[in-house]
Amino acid sequence: METETGPQSGTDTLARVSGLWKSFGGVPVLKGVDLDLRAGEIHALVGGNGAGKSTLMKILTGVETADDGVMTIAGKDFRRLNPRTSAAAGVCLVPQEPLLFGNLTVLENVQLAVTDGDRSRAAVERTFANLGHSIDLNLRASDLSISDQQLVELAKGMMRGAKVLIVDEPTAALTAREVDQLFVQLRGLAAQGVGIFYVSHRMSEIFELCQRVTVLRDGAMVLQRDVAETTLGEIVEAMVPNARQDTGRAAALTLDESVAPALTVEGLSGQGFSDISLNVRPGEILGVAGVVGSGRTELAETVFGLRPRIEGSVELCGTVIHKPDPASMQAQGLSYLPEDRREHAVFLLGDIIDNVTCTVLDQVSRGGVIDNTQDRGWAQKASEDLVIQAGSLTRKVGNLSGGNQQKVALGKVLAPAPKVLILDEPTRGIDVAARQDIYDLIRGLADDGVAVILISSDFEEVVQMATSVVVMREGRIETHLDHADVTLESVRNAAFGIGNEGVAA
Repeated sequence: METETGPQSGTDTLARVSGLWKSFGGVPVLKGVDLDLRAGEIHALVGGNGAGKSTLMKILTGVETADDGVMTIAGKDFRRLNPRTSAAAGVCLVPQEPLLFGNLTVLENVQLAVTDGDRSRAAVERTFANLGHSIDLNLRASDLSISDQQLVELAKGMMRGAKVLIVDEPTAALTAREVDQLFVQLRGLAAQGVGIFYVSHRMSEIFELCQRVTVLRDGAMVLQRDVAETTLGEIVEAMVPNARQDTGRAAALTLDESVAPALTVEGLSGQGFSDISLNVRPGEILGVAGVVGSGRTELAETVFGLRPRIEGSVELCGTVIHKPDPASMQAQGLSYLPEDRREHAVFLLGDIIDNVTCTVLDQVSRGGVIDNTQDRGWAQKASEDLVIQAGSLTRKVGNLSGGNQQKVALGKVLAPAPKVLILDEPTRGIDVAARQDIYDLIRGLADDGVAVILISSDFEEVVQMATSVVVMREGRIETHLDHADVTLESVRNAAFGIGNEGVAA
């Protein structure tokens, strides 16, 4: 770990974490992190997907409990926090997606957040005035723009006496003018002595707004410096080092031009992305790389029919899909593995049999009644093929390790025998052994003629696995790299918009 301005002692330190450890399912996601925040400081926290940023912030806000370590807030040490004690200590989170009651007014939303102190209308008006913004307190939250909803979240924190403010990817849905307004508000809060953790993947914002930057990678702090004393290239290198860029590359695919693509996307636009064109042929592993907020997941969900498209076309196995929905897309040969396995990919309270066969109920049932022999047979085959280490097919998926949960999720999407498979972050948060099993599985599927789209913010994974790569940035395709041009440096630089001169485009 490189640090030139590491944790400082003194009265200006608002918050500090020391030796923070956290594991999920035996996989460490925070590894002895030390970090501090000073009064009046805007401190950038960056790192790729799975770096540990969200877990660290959840521990500070009391949503998660650390396995080990100490948190010091306003001079008081804590071994664990819950949301109430965290808020009482002065910690406030402004989430990426504002969490307001849409049917209540601005005034009511702010007042509900305040449990102690002055909750009067005059006090709320003063708070918005201190933020340098006026807003109609009688408006319903559902009628506000995203930027005004974020302003209400800021006001809620200030009314609760926030000393430590955590701002998570706040500009993802804002216009340039709204971003400027937000920065004015954040600088104003810092001038009042509030310390701000600023979580973002947009490198230009770090240099415009923040005083210090900390980089997390694989749960460990790998760099901390004053922003004025570092460069974009150094931050990106800390996030995505060049260590393994030339090892384990996927074999180049000799494409038979007479074989039609299994999936073709032309000029597709939707929520969070625009004008995307790509295709993937049988046996190809197309990598889709980019940082969080680049539009990768939104693209996948739109192709699968989970989100509405604005314009463009999707052709699957020779058929133009006019109104996609998940059931019809799966029936026509497309399966999709979501990014968040616990929320969207598995039934945690169900057993392995329930999970694996839920996508093929028509094949394991007769007259609407499930055939237990067929049911168990499908699950047993998936368990053997995917090397699921569970001990029993009737074990609850929520009790499995992260790697085995992911294998169950894969078993579910593979059960219908797809011709096209979209995998969104298939190895996030799993151990090395499970990761290698999944890599072997993906290669085997491609060898059997399945067209695979591998979405990942782990650039090493993309370089290692993909036969060609599309890099997305801010909702658009930044570049399309043929196999010979795929290196860790080329993928990384495109994802962060770094040109030959080493600065963000």
